[in-house]
Amino acid sequence: MDGNTKGEKTKARVLETASRLINEKGFCNTSINDIIQATGVKKGNLYFYFPSKEDLSLAILEEANKQFMAFLSRSLQGERPLDKLSNFLDVVFEKHRRE
Repeated sequence: MDGNTKGEKTKARVLETASRLINEKGFCNTSINDIIQATGVKKGNLYFYFPSKEDLSLAILEEANKQFMAFLSRSLQGERPLDKLSNFLDVVFEKHRRE
């Protein structure tokens, strides 16, 4: 999510933080208050972007899907199957190297 406005940046920060917290603690063990505390966003602002925890989790999944599709698009370039496989492995290794 590449936001330019303050609101888009806030929304992106909430998504990134919520995703990290849910990954660390699990969905059921991550509360809206945990996300608010970690982001510093006011409760009303969070609910403006995401009316419920479920809406927030859906947005996280949509963003992950968008990133995965971009990953596949980058990694499966090439005309021959061997080129596609080689590109795929290059992208996978580069991604793991960065993480």
